Amino acid sequence: MKPIRKLMGNFTLIFAVSILSLHSFALCSLNSFTDENALISFKNAITSDPYAILSTNWSQNTSVCNWIGVSCGLKHGRVTALNLPGYDLAGTIPPHLGNLSFLRYLDISSNNFSGFLPHGIFNVSSLIEIRIRNNSLSGWLPSDMCDNLPNIEALDISANQLSGEIPPNIWKCRHLQELELSYNHFNGKIPSEIGSLSILKELYLGFNDFRGIIPEEIGNLSQLEVLSIPSSSLTENIPSSLFNISSLKYMYLYNNSLSRNIPSNMCDSLPNIEVLNLWRNQLSGEIPPNIWKCTQLQDLGLSVNHFNGKIPSEIGSLSMLRKLYLGVNDFRGMIPKEIGNLSQLKKLSIPSSFLTGNIPSSVFNISSLKFMDLSNNSLSGNIPTFHGLSKLEELYLFRNNFEGWFPSDVCSSNISNIRTLELFGNQLEGQIPPNIWKCTHLEILSLSDNHLSGNIPFEIGNMSMFRELYLDVNNFQAIISEIAYNSCYDQW
Repeated sequence: MKPIRKLMGNFTLIFAVSILSLHSFALCSLNSFTDENALISFKNAITSDPYAILSTNWSQNTSVCNWIGVSCGLKHGRVTALNLPGYDLAGTIPPHLGNLSFLRYLDISSNNFSGFLPHGIFNVSSLIEIRIRNNSLSGWLPSDMCDNLPNIEALDISANQLSGEIPPNIWKCRHLQELELSYNHFNGKIPSEIGSLSILKELYLGFNDFRGIIPEEIGNLSQLEVLSIPSSSLTENIPSSLFNISSLKYMYLYNNSLSRNIPSNMCDSLPNIEVLNLWRNQLSGEIPPNIWKCTQLQDLGLSVNHFNGKIPSEIGSLSMLRKLYLGVNDFRGMIPKEIGNLSQLKKLSIPSSFLTGNIPSSVFNISSLKFMDLSNNSLSGNIPTFHGLSKLEELYLFRNNFEGWFPSDVCSSNISNIRTLELFGNQLEGQIPPNIWKCTHLEILSLSDNHLSGNIPFEIGNMSMFRELYLDVNNFQAIISEIAYNSCYDQW
């Protein structure tokens, strides 16, 4: 009897295992069928597939795991990723995508999807990244958007036509490291709850229709590296807490209506800042002298504000600086000679800022400079020698009070790359140097409204790159007819 019982026991065990295996197989097949149905619904909602990606490759005769853009997990064979960026697909996003319950990565960016963003997508709790940027989606984000996204790390739905307010429950997406909502029509206030996203590294909210202030709570984001909220109708002051985010590398708050002073200790806690763009606001007061403590700064943009006082000489200590934009402000005084210490500077722009005095000769020794605009000030004296500007391509010194002779070395072999030279509206004297033809890349030459005299060099007629030539309101004795035949220009 014992052998029979043992045999019966083994049979029962085998039977049970078989039933469980069949159940598991049936369940797995059912789940895989659910994934396939969701993807077929996605395919059927496509109205344009110019590269025939879905129409030719997504065949029900092959496993979905072999379809272009689809990835599956090895353990369960379930769809874990749908990556179809940049295929110019058009259509709507069906709610069935919300049935991909194992989906971790969704990227359908840079296509032509329209309609609403399905609520079901925000119920896929396994999602780590959602990237649907650069489409034409409209509608609002669901108010419970983050209730069921405990694992989400990246949410990029920028460059669409979404509107409404950013849901205050954004704080429930606790693992968010990247939040990109720029280039939409979001309105209302920026929710202060964003300040609770403790591991957020990148925050892009610009080019929206917000109203109100920058929440002070954003200063709590101790791991933030990128803060970008340009062109969003923001008002009042920049919270001082933002200047205490020591991890911050890039701050873009330009083209708003931000006002008042920036903190005098602005750079005390920004050791990593590389880009600070605050241009086109209504900021006032002086540029803090402690600017030198932002030792990693490469791009400083403070143009089109109401900054006053002197340009701090401490700017000359920013050894990494490549771009300096300070124009259209209410400065008083001279250009600090210390700016000549910026050995990596490529762009220097301080137009329309009430500057007086001479241009320090040190500025004309910055060999890295490609662009210089000091126009529409009250600068005076002689224009320094050009020998040190070996890479200069564009120079704008118009509408100042420069006097003396036209620089004879303007087209020396050292600066043969110059393309634009605008010196009109000064008090320059003497002749245009005959070596002007050595500026072989020159496209625009504007010398109008000066006191230049003598003959116009016929060599100008051999300059094949010329597009615009302005020489009117001077004291020239003659105009060489060959210029008209050999050079392409708009007016003299």
